Amino acid sequence: MKAKVLIVLILGAFAAACTKNSSAPLAKFTLKKVNDTIFSSGQTINFEFTITHKNGGYISDSLFVARKFFTCPYIKQDTFFISLPAYNGVGNEKSEITYSYQYGSGGLNNGCTNNNRILTDSLHFYFWIKDNQGNVSDTIKSPKIILKS
Repeated sequence: MKAKVLIVLILGAFAAACTKNSSAPLAKFTLKKVNDTIFSSGQTINFEFTITHKNGGYISDSLFVARKFFTCPYIKQDTFFISLPAYNGVGNEKSEITYSYQYGSGGLNNGCTNNNRILTDSLHFYFWIKDNQGNVSDTIKSPKIILKS
């Protein structure tokens, strides 16, 4: 009986720790559109987003991007961030940004390769923003993106 009570208390503490602080000035972050879902080498993937900050003032965000491949054996996931231009805003002001990713432009942008041959693979992009005060938005998952060889 004591073990069951302990488990319930641990689960309750874990759930409370994972709950977002509703008073934090989190941004509303939404994906408006993606220009397509199937891309060949050399094509650009454009993701368009809307950001709405609850509070105004000095706004300095970073856009975090994670790519999670479905089949590539050596690139399962990679994450990076981009600093967005800072500005002075007012509460509930909407901003629109576009993140462009050129498939096949070299380096990690080549997707999955085998013996220098690009293989068809698919992936999801995950996006979230973090402001200069450490507040983090919800994570957005892209539709399934197919990178053709």
